[in-house]
Amino acid sequence: MAFLRHYKFPKWLKRFYPNAIWGFFVQTNANQPKIYLTFDDGPTPEVTQWVIEQLDKYQAKATFFCIGKNVKNHPKIYQQILGNGHVVGNHSMTHLNGIKSEHNSYMQDVLAAKQVINSKLFRPPYGKSTVLQYKELTLQGFKFVFWSHLTYDFDDSLSSKKRIKKTLKQSKNGSILVFHDSEKAFPQLKHDLPIILAELHQQGFTFESIKV
Repeated sequence: MAFLRHYKFPKWLKRFYPNAIWGFFVQTNANQPKIYLTFDDGPTPEVTQWVIEQLDKYQAKATFFCIGKNVKNHPKIYQQILGNGHVVGNHSMTHLNGIKSEHNSYMQDVLAAKQVINSKLFRPPYGKSTVLQYKELTLQGFKFVFWSHLTYDFDDSLSSKKRIKKTLKQSKNGSILVFHDSEKAFPQLKHDLPIILAELHQQGFTFESIKV
């Protein structure tokens, strides 16, 4: 899968998406620092359930950006996400790359996902969207959510030590972290997530879902 090859977005890019959420998006209390965990590409059997179990250990709430076709294929897992108090977001129907897709086809794909994912939150697959797509979806009520740090849990060429060290270093009050509850990411996620949760909890962070 071709992802953005950086951990966070360059500042110059943000001006093209002026009302999107990038991280550090709320005025948080310094005495009660928060991290916003997000999980893309699910729901996935076993993987998503495992993630929910890990979150429960810390009374953590997260935001799951779901792919519409996966919601249709695994509705019970989708309901489990909601039933455990987490928030869902739209991650399109079939994970199209907005920059490489024909405009109308992309719009139809996102709107098809809207039929099965009841959320105004939207994260474009690969973090890639044209300005026109952004403007039209924003007019339709969607709130784009990007991130302040990408954990690269999908990349098994990186050492777990490097992934974890970078994630902990970039985790600050109000950070939005991206993980993936997918089969591809699961081997790395299964190793990294418990360590990251434990360390951030030890540092005094709480974990909340994104609500707008």
